[in-house]
Amino acid sequence: MSTVFKTTLKPILILGKILGLINFSYTLESDGLLIKNINSQYYSFLEILRMLVLILCTCIIHNHGFYYMNEFRLIKFWVVIIAGRISEKWTIKLINSIIEFDKKMQLLLPPVIFNDRQWLLSKTNWNYILISMFIYFIGFEVYQLNARPPIKIDIYVISMYFFGTPYITDYVVFITVFFFLVNIGYRFQTINNYWKCLPDGLIAVPEEWTHDEIVMWIEDIRILHARLSEILKLFNLGYGLLLLHFFVFHFIDFMITFYVVIKHDFSELNVRFIEIIIRSLPLHFYELQIVIFMMSIIVASSLIDKKKKKIISFLRLIRISNLPVDIKTQIKMFMIQLSISEWDEISAIGFFNINLNLIVSILVLLITGIITFLQMKNHSIVMEFYNNTLLDLKDWENWYNSTSRQ
Repeated sequence: MSTVFKTTLKPILILGKILGLINFSYTLESDGLLIKNINSQYYSFLEILRMLVLILCTCIIHNHGFYYMNEFRLIKFWVVIIAGRISEKWTIKLINSIIEFDKKMQLLLPPVIFNDRQWLLSKTNWNYILISMFIYFIGFEVYQLNARPPIKIDIYVISMYFFGTPYITDYVVFITVFFFLVNIGYRFQTINNYWKCLPDGLIAVPEEWTHDEIVMWIEDIRILHARLSEILKLFNLGYGLLLLHFFVFHFIDFMITFYVVIKHDFSELNVRFIEIIIRSLPLHFYELQIVIFMMSIIVASSLIDKKKKKIISFLRLIRISNLPVDIKTQIKMFMIQLSISEWDEISAIGFFNINLNLIVSILVLLITGIITFLQMKNHSIVMEFYNNTLLDLKDWENWYNSTSRQ
């Protein structure tokens, strides 16, 4: 399990380092842990170079003209970078804790082959996911480039496509968060499977289970479950801020995109109906992308909570009155331990929990927000925002018309 995790972790780390969520100097050592190499000037050079490139691209977009959507894209990008760096030490602790947990599990419990298939844990399948998302991202950008080809490809155009939809930050944050959610959920499921290996009623079975083996097995499962609950807390510390950004900015982005699409009058741009469809497709694909990303994280988080609390149902089915004292003691200790961590859920640093209830909250807020936008469509602030966004679209349209005339 540990080897598979470290192997599939490498491309995730590369994505985080390229974007700036993690320092380049963190490397996987021979013992498997992620350690910061402070003696290499090469990593420091890469850090400075990446930051200079990002700042340069930001300045180019900002100085080109003041458009609200462009400023929103820049803010969204830099909030991801800042949130990632603020939580960096907790992210590293999370990774190292998972690696140490796998080592401890190998020491405490014997290897057992379970029947449940974990498709998402395979290195090959993770590579398929990463490659598919990369192809989709490139295809999205190429489609936009062909739908609205600029006069020339310069640093401004490249920066706009890098910072703009479908947002490379969304891909990196989503795939990173989803990766850790799947791995944490799998480890909770593994603990549940180990519990199922115990004999019915926790009664010793001749030539299969001795009394001491049952006591030791329960204690090991209890220790591992407690450690995994701590790892879940580390995930909240490491990615809670990014999750807050992810859901808040996606909500705002979806609401703005939907409003602009239903209100935008393409006749002002003097384009044919077929061109309207061609140019609006990326926006609809982006809306679908937002829904898929948010739903995937919510479902994965909900499954973790379900698997985490599954052990409670196992314990409640046991009649402990007739059990030996040492087994009874372990069960009671386990129940006390679970009562302390029972309400610990994946959350956006405490602002809201990431579970299925969040779907209803988002839908209600989304409908309310869009209706409010439509009711206030003649308000000066809304009109100013819409007209500014329209100017941004016309700016790109002028570039397109210039290219077409050539």
